[in-house]
Amino acid sequence: MIVIDSTKCTQCGFCSEVCPNDVLALIKGQEVQVRYPEQCCICGHCVAVCPENALIHQKIPTEKFEDLPSTKVPPEDMRNLLLSRRSIRVFKENRVPKELIEQLIEVGVHAGTSSNGQTENFVVIQDRKLLSELEKMAIEVLWDKGLKYLGSEIGQKTAETKVGEEMLRQTIPYHHMINHRRQNNQLAGMVFRNAPVVIIIHGLRTNFMARANCSIAARNMEIMAKTIGLGTCWVGFLSSAANLAEKKIERYLEIPDDRSIYGAIMVGYPKFEYSKIIPRKEREVRWL
Repeated sequence: MIVIDSTKCTQCGFCSEVCPNDVLALIKGQEVQVRYPEQCCICGHCVAVCPENALIHQKIPTEKFEDLPSTKVPPEDMRNLLLSRRSIRVFKENRVPKELIEQLIEVGVHAGTSSNGQTENFVVIQDRKLLSELEKMAIEVLWDKGLKYLGSEIGQKTAETKVGEEMLRQTIPYHHMINHRRQNNQLAGMVFRNAPVVIIIHGLRTNFMARANCSIAARNMEIMAKTIGLGTCWVGFLSSAANLAEKKIERYLEIPDDRSIYGAIMVGYPKFEYSKIIPRKEREVRWL
């Protein structure tokens, strides 16, 4: 699986040190050896770290590796970028070029995944009619599966027993919002906020880390979007509805039955710009 060119190898040992699974070993006085190939998770770190290009990984084509340019970002710039990110819910009508969406997908694909599984996939939706139908489906599921019961004291008490006081506090406003919009026939745009693009991320249901993997991919895309003039917002309504709908939403989107939606973001050009960093609540930080 891993071939080491002995004419190039200087026995620096970098590859064996970065290998997370002890596949490689630098035996004193000998060359680097491939000791436990069956433990390889195909992360490619050994190839990427070798200063002499002495390693070839047979499962990762050499031509797929790119030289990495300097990535020195001043800490203050990175801080400002991260603190300036806002959840955007009001978008311009402008179409988002395909090449910009592809940039988001690229950084999403390069997000870390558990055991380097790389099993998370993406669905990019730009079709307005499809988004409208998906929006109706999500609202219907959320309402029927629980939100409609929060209009009564008994329903709220039952919900508090199941999810706790804080989650109930977060959820009650959505009961009122959907209820008012249903009465006024104004449900359109409630889930996707009329965003021109929605990117859905789905992973294997059998992977207990799939939800985290999808969230990390979404975060990569959110930060990248900020640098190219796009705004994003996590579509919690869709993820929650998919979780409650017993595969109805996945099948509508032709996502295989062995997969579930674990994340989604809306994407578009922000209609408004924010000029202030919004304060956050103080959090408990324990130093041990």
